Amino acid sequence: MREGRLLLPNAAVCEVVSFRTPDKAPEGAPSWVLGTFRWRNHVLPLISFEQLQGGISGEIGNRARVAICNTLNGSEQLPYIGILLHAAPHLTLVSQESLTPFLDDEPLHEMVASRVIVNGVDALIPDLDALESALSGVPL
Repeated sequence: MREGRLLLPNAAVCEVVSFRTPDKAPEGAPSWVLGTFRWRNHVLPLISFEQLQGGISGEIGNRARVAICNTLNGSEQLPYIGILLHAAPHLTLVSQESLTPFLDDEPLHEMVASRVIVNGVDALIPDLDALESALSGVPL
C-alpha cells in the first residue's frame, strides 16, 4: 500500500508478479476492483486495498507489483485474487516479541482482520475470507 503496510502469511501468497494494466472491471464489480488480471490461465480480480478502505490508489509507478493470493475456501470460480502493491514486498519474520496489537478505538474496515505493529511498523492484516465473499458474486 502507498500508506501503511499489509501483512500477509507467506502461505497465502502464490507469487508476486510485475504489474500490468488490468482488463476492464466486470459490470457490477465494487469500486475497489481495478479490473481483471490474467495469471497462469486464470482470470482474477485485481484489488486496491487503498480504494477498499475509501482512499485512492493514486498513480501506479514502475515499481508496482501484484501479489497473487490463494483464496481460502477452495472456490473453483475464484481460486486466486490479486492485490496491488506499490513496491516489491519483503519477507518479515514475525515472532511473538516483534508483534504487538495496535491499540486504537477506531473501527476497522470489514475486510481487515486486524491492525498490528510488527517490528515497530503499523500493518493491516487483510481478511481474505471477507474479500473472497465480497467478490463471490462478481462475474469474471
